Amino acid sequence: MAAEDDLALVGQLRDTYAQHAWRRDVAAEAPDDRGVPQPMQVGEVDEEGWVEWRVLPSTLKYVDVEAVEAEFGIEFPPIFRVYLISRFHLFHEVTSRRYDQQLFIPATPAVNPLGQLKALMTAWRPLIDAEFIPFADWGDGWGPICFDSANRAPDADCPIVWMDHEQLAPLGKEKCRQREHISPLAQSLYESSRELLVDVFGRN
Repeated sequence: MAAEDDLALVGQLRDTYAQHAWRRDVAAEAPDDRGVPQPMQVGEVDEEGWVEWRVLPSTLKYVDVEAVEAEFGIEFPPIFRVYLISRFHLFHEVTSRRYDQQLFIPATPAVNPLGQLKALMTAWRPLIDAEFIPFADWGDGWGPICFDSANRAPDADCPIVWMDHEQLAPLGKEKCRQREHISPLAQSLYESSRELLVDVFGRN
């Protein structure tokens, strides 16, 4: 599928999802705070600090994503690059319809849109040396969801797996860098990132 088609697909999925999703969060008090940045706020902040937010067209470019890839020495699946640049949004807690389970995918707010993703990747950075690229969390902090970059499809998309943090923690950083120690812990979730996006953002 061409990049333009991917961009249209991901944008349509996100926009349709937004029409039915809960879009309130705590307002950010400073530009770098987590929460709803001022450009995304709709209406007034209530007395408890909550405010409605809107999805916005993203100003991110592929070069911004490529800079993250260079920093971490990785290559995202093409449709995940599209996901990152398609919209500014705060959907970080979504539900897998296939597994009836929560996923925590870093949001892309209008301020520092790739900051949450970079923080998650930094937290699980040793896995990158084992050719697993962390990009989300499974369940209630149960462990990282990763692209298995050693098993790319011809279109450069990757299978998606998750690993239990209670199994990773005893290994330590050095063993987490070694694929032979990590692969047995990888539990398959999706054949591709395209499958994941349709599962969590699509509507029947």
